Amino acid sequence: MSSAWLAPRACSVIGAAHRRQGKPCQDASLTAQLTGQGGQTLQLLAVADGHGSSRSWLSDRGSALACREAERAVAEVLAVTPLEDTTAWETWLASGLAAAVQRRWREAIAADWKQRKPNPPGPLEPVTYGCTLGLVLLAPRWWGCTGLGDWDLVAVTEKGSASLVSEEPSLGPQASGEATASLCLPEGPALWGPRAQLHPLAAQPQLRALVLSTDGVRKSCASDADFLALCGQVIALRSPQELEEGLAQITRQGSGDDVSLAMALRQRPPSRRWPLAAALLLAGATTLAVVGLVRRPTAPPADPVLVQQRALCADPSRIRANLTPRRAQLQQLRRDPSLAAQLLAAPQNDPLGALLARSQRGSLNPCPALEQQLMALWRDAGGKMPAAAQRSNERPPAGDRPAAPGSR
Repeated sequence: MSSAWLAPRACSVIGAAHRRQGKPCQDASLTAQLTGQGGQTLQLLAVADGHGSSRSWLSDRGSALACREAERAVAEVLAVTPLEDTTAWETWLASGLAAAVQRRWREAIAADWKQRKPNPPGPLEPVTYGCTLGLVLLAPRWWGCTGLGDWDLVAVTEKGSASLVSEEPSLGPQASGEATASLCLPEGPALWGPRAQLHPLAAQPQLRALVLSTDGVRKSCASDADFLALCGQVIALRSPQELEEGLAQITRQGSGDDVSLAMALRQRPPSRRWPLAAALLLAGATTLAVVGLVRRPTAPPADPVLVQQRALCADPSRIRANLTPRRAQLQQLRRDPSLAAQLLAAPQNDPLGALLARSQRGSLNPCPALEQQLMALWRDAGGKMPAAAQRSNERPPAGDRPAAPGSR
């Protein structure tokens, strides 16, 4: 193991919406320890997010193959490139590695396609396996990242502050809100360059950890501040089970999308350990407010549906991405009136579902953007949302962050 880094961890959890719809998890993640010349050790973090659309019906395989082939491509580079040659590694991260992964991934999906039983239904279209891919490389004296798509990378300092160090650049006004760069695109390798970075560890003495995640994690947070706070706390988790449970809660109370997270901490002398029970977990719907180290028993529990509503209205650009996966649940509400009672009896279990149930009963006072989207969803389902009994004059402030490009 590299003396600079603790053993990294990774986890992928199926989205709550996909679980309800009987779909597979289209995310994949891995960590790997690779050995090169003279026993040099390089650690790898990878996350991939399958597009999951009707055209990308094998994107769960695509994301798994992307992570596997990325590991093999990095191992090939490590076999011929000393870690001390940072100039060569910068070049690999910006272009050479992209071409190698793209070639390997296309070969892997072609082999997978030929093995489909019964025989493949036609010629292979790469979009069938389409996915994003984010990579972080951890060397003894530097770290780097590269990839394409709507993944996020956050750096956490020794003092606990967190900052975004890589996110997908804007794809321009011609791209839809759910557009993202993809391995299936012919121009895919050219899209890695803007995401490539290499940083000497000596220049970042305060760096404590790196957190790499698919877009489902960030979309489940009400704001970037909540997302960064979440990343700052999740590094305290020591148990794989706790990490899995935390991610499951994120998707259940957030966007419902699949979620993947990989993280690595730098080595440091033994010091105080954070209590595991206080490390993560969430207080109220998509806000995903991290539980503090000191409990505040005097504060009454927040209404999960109201918290959910305020979170969506605070950043209207996220409303569509959060509500669209709930179409099937909304249709179930129309067919089965008892479902609304179940959701409203325990709104903390599914705040977004309880919000839909309240809108069905006309007991919700949404902001205009949320109301418009809810009305459209009910109309698409063949129903109609009742008018609210009384319109609230209070409106949460609109957020200033555009919707992160997605792949669903």
